[in-house]
Amino acid sequence: MTVRVTSWQRVEGRKVRESAAIPGDRISAPEERDLLQASGMFRRQVWIALAVLGLSSPGFAQVFTNISRSGSPRTRDPGGVQGSLNTTSPIGRRDCEGEEWTFTINYSANPGGMTTTSLQYFVGADAMACAMANARAPVTSGTPRCWPIRQTPSLTFTNPTTPLSYTVRIQSRYLIDPEGGNCVTPGTTQGTSNTNYLAVLAFPPSDSNVIGTYPISYDVTPPDAPTDVVAGPGEGVAVVSWTYPGSLSTTADGGTTTAAPPDLQGYWLLCDPPPGSAATDGGLRDASAVLDGDEEGGDGTGGTCGSSALSTIDPNDSEAFARYRCSDLIGATATRGVAQGLTNGRGYRMAVVAQDLAGNRSTISVAGNCVTPVPITDFWEAYRAAGGQARPGACGVGVGRVGGAGAWIGVALGVALWSRRRRTR
Repeated sequence: MTVRVTSWQRVEGRKVRESAAIPGDRISAPEERDLLQASGMFRRQVWIALAVLGLSSPGFAQVFTNISRSGSPRTRDPGGVQGSLNTTSPIGRRDCEGEEWTFTINYSANPGGMTTTSLQYFVGADAMACAMANARAPVTSGTPRCWPIRQTPSLTFTNPTTPLSYTVRIQSRYLIDPEGGNCVTPGTTQGTSNTNYLAVLAFPPSDSNVIGTYPISYDVTPPDAPTDVVAGPGEGVAVVSWTYPGSLSTTADGGTTTAAPPDLQGYWLLCDPPPGSAATDGGLRDASAVLDGDEEGGDGTGGTCGSSALSTIDPNDSEAFARYRCSDLIGATATRGVAQGLTNGRGYRMAVVAQDLAGNRSTISVAGNCVTPVPITDFWEAYRAAGGQARPGACGVGVGRVGGAGAWIGVALGVALWSRRRRTR
């Protein structure tokens, strides 16, 4: 008997109660077969669409929940990212040192009601890449667009039952390069900057066994290196200036405004020898010679620093970088910064490193000149050393019993004493 299809139950292949049959409006057996085949194709498309959205069952339960990331050395950078990284932020090269992502997988149904022996993890080049079996590595022809994650131990979950939830941890480097875990030059996916899709697949494999996908952004391309690095001395510090070749310049009303690229986070200053170190690269210079100006570089710029280790440091090596670092992260719009914690009379070689929002660091740009911090005697220090008693800002307040006018007289006397002392040296 042929019947008129009156509900999706019949289209989905389940038996229709005879009471659902309505005389008239009959369809032939071939038409019914074509309708059922179309229904199967529709269901597969629905499952694929749900997987792309990270959904699985007809109840639209989310497959990926409680997503977090931890262990990145970026979270320990002074002045940089603090605490945990946002899951929408791209994975950078330094995250590959030890970061891992944690997912709760909610498994509630098999696509098309198939029997599943295991849940396995792949990374696809786009949201649909893992949906087709012939696009998954290894392929018999063409180029794969979806690769199994080769992290050890295996992430495979065997003999799943529905419904269930479980936690899986995946190292960041395998979310970038699922087969080799190479963050510098990923060998399987889409270059050094793009979006991959983590996919959970039910096995045995077919064209419609994607349980869910989740987008993972990554960027392991280092920023441009600063140029024109010049260092100058201060008291226990060095002032370093630079230009950034990737800056964007706009002209308005006859003037030029330079802005940092939107993906630049800032700059770090490095110094050799490292802050607080006992040994020096070029040897401890005689401070009195520097201060008296008897040695070349008596103004604190020039002199000899000897060879420097700065040019050989891997900027993405957190331990080595931290040793030579002598500043917190300086803002992306800056073109100069101050290196802290230096020793007066010691020659230093200075360098600048750019860092982008993914934590990638540029190659190290070393200043061409050597700089030697020197003590600086400002006016008030000289004035007090000459016996002056007034304080800065004393014009509006009394200094002892001397009012504002008296304070200015004291300042004038201090200037005279300071000048006389300078002439007699």
